[in-house]
Amino acid sequence: MKTLQLDLSKTHGQKNGSRAHAHEKHGGKSARHLDVVDLDPVIHERTRLSILTALFTSQEPGCSFSDLRNTLDLTDGNLLAHLRTLEQADFIERIKAGAGRGSTTTIQLSSHGRKAFRKYLDQLETLVRSTKGE
Repeated sequence: MKTLQLDLSKTHGQKNGSRAHAHEKHGGKSARHLDVVDLDPVIHERTRLSILTALFTSQEPGCSFSDLRNTLDLTDGNLLAHLRTLEQADFIERIKAGAGRGSTTTIQLSSHGRKAFRKYLDQLETLVRSTKGE
């Protein structure tokens, strides 16, 4: 799987010597603990990011398909396509109860998905801090 890599050593507006200056400014400790941020493209896509955010922040362990669809204002087909991608990456689990029109599908983050989403958030935080010069 390809990842979106951002080189934080080339922050917009920095001159070549400013990285070394930041290193000296913090008593010899680097201001950046990562030189490259790897943003997972499966998560980074806008709709999938919205799905994972909704699942991650939910008070319940999962969301019904219809609640997720309505909350994110997606069509059934669009939500289903993104859920398939997330399921293939082992980020979510779909649990179906019942059959036919009376069935309900609950979507929840897998343990792997929860870890991947936390890592994604950490990477974003690193990116934001580096662009602010922290």
